[in-house]
Amino acid sequence: MEDIVISTPSGYSLPACLYESNAGLPGAGPLVLISSATAVPRRYYRHFAQYLADKGARAVMTYDYRGINGELRHLDNYRVRMSDWAVIDMPAVISYLRALFPDHELAGFGHSFGGQALGLTGRHGDFERYMTLCSGSGYLGHTREPEKLWRGMNLIGLPLALSLGKLPRAAGMGEPLPFGAFNQWRRWCNSPDYFMSDETVPERDRFADVTTTMAFVGFEDDDWATRESTEAMMRWYARANGQLRWFDRNETGGSVGHFGFFRPDHRETLWPQIADWLIRN
Repeated sequence: MEDIVISTPSGYSLPACLYESNAGLPGAGPLVLISSATAVPRRYYRHFAQYLADKGARAVMTYDYRGINGELRHLDNYRVRMSDWAVIDMPAVISYLRALFPDHELAGFGHSFGGQALGLTGRHGDFERYMTLCSGSGYLGHTREPEKLWRGMNLIGLPLALSLGKLPRAAGMGEPLPFGAFNQWRRWCNSPDYFMSDETVPERDRFADVTTTMAFVGFEDDDWATRESTEAMMRWYARANGQLRWFDRNETGGSVGHFGFFRPDHRETLWPQIADWLIRN
């Protein structure tokens, strides 16, 4: 694994990791770019990224969106937006990976927000195929615990983040989130249309251009990215060549939820199915 720092056009530095096969020989499969869920650091995906590299991917890259690694100055915490992750950060990482391996096939894997982000990037044409996992609309009304999440975001999270400039880890939503990103996400989650009715995000119109081959993967015991939520997001990708793969509890061999797929104990059960689609499809 190699640590890398990628610069964005707006001047932010994004920490990234590049994984290649432990066998010492480059894989013959595509490059794979893993785009993270909200408030989830790149290290969370390290075992799965190395697994893909060992199973034949030419290389696998993970990265942190701006603000997730805590490098922002105080004022920037209020200025940065969650949409910047998709509109600026993800395209910068795609360009870096393309420059590192010119003309090599690229596959994408987006966990939660990473699945939403593709449509905003304007870079769907770079991907031969793209898989979303535990990814959906994000509207609280599509989850199984809307009241709990509403209170956590609006009654507790908002005043806390406003006073500190960020939502702290103690709020229970993962790594600290810059206030600007959290507040935009909070507003989206309160809307039945999520960001698709946010006029401050004109890039949402780019979804209509996405014709990439896609797979939408979800799990029955995911309380956040429910099937209703996932199918709502699939409608944004209406022109994509997409298929839904929904795992019920009998297929997963244990709990998965929104984050459990990346536990190494799924290495022999769920990971091979996902790797096969990403690397050899």
